[in-house]
Amino acid sequence: MAAVAIMSERPSIVYVLPDKVGGVFSIVANLVEHRRPDEFSHRAVLTRNRRDQDTRSNVPLAADSQTTVTYTLPDENMYAVVRRLQKAIGPGPGVLVCNDFVELLMASLVDPDRTVVQVLHGDYDYYYDLAAAHEPLVHAFVAYSRVVFDTLLKRLPHRRDSIFWLPYGIPIVDAPRGRRPAADAPLRLVFVGRLDEAKGVLSLPVIDRLLGDAAVPVVWTIVGSGPAGPALRDAWSDAGHVRWIDSATPADVRMLCAEHDVFVLPTHAEGLSVATLEAMSAGAVPVVSDLPSMVELVDGDACGLRAAVGDSQAFAAAIACLSRDRDRLAAMSAAARQLVAERYDIRSRVSGYQNLFAQWRDLYRPRPLSPQPAYGSRLDRPWIPNAVVRLVRSTLRAAR
Repeated sequence: MAAVAIMSERPSIVYVLPDKVGGVFSIVANLVEHRRPDEFSHRAVLTRNRRDQDTRSNVPLAADSQTTVTYTLPDENMYAVVRRLQKAIGPGPGVLVCNDFVELLMASLVDPDRTVVQVLHGDYDYYYDLAAAHEPLVHAFVAYSRVVFDTLLKRLPHRRDSIFWLPYGIPIVDAPRGRRPAADAPLRLVFVGRLDEAKGVLSLPVIDRLLGDAAVPVVWTIVGSGPAGPALRDAWSDAGHVRWIDSATPADVRMLCAEHDVFVLPTHAEGLSVATLEAMSAGAVPVVSDLPSMVELVDGDACGLRAAVGDSQAFAAAIACLSRDRDRLAAMSAAARQLVAERYDIRSRVSGYQNLFAQWRDLYRPRPLSPQPAYGSRLDRPWIPNAVVRLVRSTLRAAR
């Protein structure tokens, strides 16, 4: 990184993130919107793989500038994609905040001329493997879950001084709670998230049937879209007590959750769940999978309940317990709101991220002379025209 550039240009923080609704987008949106004045300009580059079917965000970030880069992988020459992304990011100095694969791919092929920070968004091998593969090129790692932080320390013990535990925050809004339902009224249940088998969404109709068998009246609101959406709707095709909402902003989610009693998340794997935090901040009591990262939010039974992963019976039993004890439900609702307000207020959490980014000069270290790309085939070469690569790959795919 040229010293002249450091002295002569205003540094910028460039957040690169997938252009899709979800926790990653919400976290970055909150960091950008609630930042305090600092030395940086703040820019966002959204990436979209045309092969992905996820719902696009369609919400502008509160950044100084925002652009979107589209690509088609694995069809394209990855060097063509990288050049496109590099142009959108622009030259340094400053910080490149990597949230997913394609920007780390770029950092492995070209010098971004910036301090590179990778944020790990879940307790998944996917994120740990990305960190390990690109470790020589990443100057600092951020884990917002303690479980992820501890696991990454074990995976990369030699990077202990550059791995940071920084819980994120959400806006704490005094969303009015809906009127407390009568003891015999149906319990109002809500799911918010990607409709994907990894989120356990196909367990929801099973939980619903078990509650019906136990004579526990409930109504559901399902917020989200995704590949398991059609199968989920088919399983609930004749259910008049289920409402569907394809997408909602974080503010909409908080208002919706304020009208519900219980947030249900039977996920198979998770980070520090943004949807769970947003639901708790609005007073919806979480009933979630018993995962290590979830213990950070639901420890004991004061503000929520955990059930074994994949155990629909346990989920139904937990929900039934709350339905039968509405006083306990009300107390847990208040405790959930208090926990989020005390620990995850974005107004206090954003400073940790800004303090880290302010160390960009100290964190930076020279790039390895010959970094080894972790990806690609013989067709991924900087000198091969992208049109040729796309033609060859489409021909090979059609011949299979």
